[in-house]
Amino acid sequence: MKSANIMKLLAINVEIGLGHPNYLDYVLQALKKIQPSIKIDYWDTLTNEKGITKLFWQISKQIYHLGAFGGVFTDFYNKLRQKPLTPNVPLCNISTAQYDKIVVAHHLLARYLNLDNVWYIHGEIGVPRECQLKNIGKIIVPLNESKEKFIAFGINPKKIYVSGLILSPDLITDAEINYQKRLTRLKSKSTFTVGFFISGAYPRPHIQKLILSIISITNKGHRAIVFLGIDSQKGKRVIAQLHQIRNTNLPTSILFIQGKNRQEYQNRIHRLLPVLDFFVAPSHEHTNWAIGLGMPMFSLFPMIGSYASENYKFANELGVTYPIKTDDDAKNFASIIQQLCETGKLAKMAERGFNKFPIDGAVNTALQILKS
Repeated sequence: MKSANIMKLLAINVEIGLGHPNYLDYVLQALKKIQPSIKIDYWDTLTNEKGITKLFWQISKQIYHLGAFGGVFTDFYNKLRQKPLTPNVPLCNISTAQYDKIVVAHHLLARYLNLDNVWYIHGEIGVPRECQLKNIGKIIVPLNESKEKFIAFGINPKKIYVSGLILSPDLITDAEINYQKRLTRLKSKSTFTVGFFISGAYPRPHIQKLILSIISITNKGHRAIVFLGIDSQKGKRVIAQLHQIRNTNLPTSILFIQGKNRQEYQNRIHRLLPVLDFFVAPSHEHTNWAIGLGMPMFSLFPMIGSYASENYKFANELGVTYPIKTDDDAKNFASIIQQLCETGKLAKMAERGFNKFPIDGAVNTALQILKS
C-alpha cells in the first residue's frame, strides 16, 4: 500500500555503458539529498532479471561492445541503433503497481513500460530516432533544442520538461571557480594537464587515436591523465598498447585512473576533473562538460552510437570542440594544441562552453519529480 506521506519511487537501470546509468544516479542522488525520507527501490535488469529478459539485455550489451570494433561492425551498430523498435520480449518483470513514480534513463525501458507514472531521463543533447516515445508520463531533456526534437516526433510538449544539463552534483558547487582557474591556465600558454577518456565499449579506433594523442602531448612536456574505465583487463591492454607503440618507458607525466565499479570510477573522475585544462573523448555524456563546464573538448572519430553525431554537431556549432578524425590528427595533437593556444582559440573554446546553459539539471529534475 502506498504511503500517504512518503513518495515511493522505483528506479530501473540497465548497466550498459556509463552515460545512461550516470544520469539516473545523479537524479537519485539529488532526490535523496532534497528529501532523505523518500523511498527508492533500485532494479538493475542485468542483475535482477532472469530467463529471456536477462538474455535480451546480455545480448544488448554484447551488441554494444560489437560496435566498438570499427569498420563494418560500427556501421552495422549505428544502423541498428537508428531503428525505433521495441523488441517483442519482456524487458522488465518487476511489479510496478505499488510505486508512485518509475524513473528510467533508457529509452527501451520507457517505451516498454508505457505507463503514465514513468519518468524518462534523457540526459543526452542529441535525440536520435530510437527515442520516439509517446505514451509515458514525463520526458526530461537537458536543453530546449532537445525538446524540439521530441516535439518533432509528435510528442505532446506538456510531457517534456527542460531541466538543464544533468551533471553530477559534485561538479556544480565549484564550477565557476574551476572554470576561472582553467581559463587563466589556458591563456597562460603553460604546460597543460589533459584528460583522455575511453568509452565503456573500449572502441578500437578510439583507443588507437587516444594512444597516439597521449604520446604526442607528453613528448612535448604536457601531463596526461588517462581514464581507463572499469574493465581492468581491457585497461591493462590499453597500457600495454601504449608501451608497445611508444617503444620506451612511459614518462611519469602519465597518470592512469580506473575504478572497481561505475560509482567508484565516477567519483575518481569528479575529483580530478577540476585540474584538467581540456580533454579528449568520444561525443557521448562527456559532451555535457564541454558545453556546461567550460572544458575544451577534442572529439574522437568515428562517431559510434546514435547520440554521438548529434552531440558532436551541437558542440561543434557552439565552438567548444575540435575533431580528431584521423591517426595523423592524433599524432599531431601537440602541434594542434600549440596552434590553438597561440591564436587564442583554445581559451575561446572554454569561454563558449560556460554560463550558456543551466548545469543543475539533476536537482531541477528531482524537484520536479517531488512536486508533481
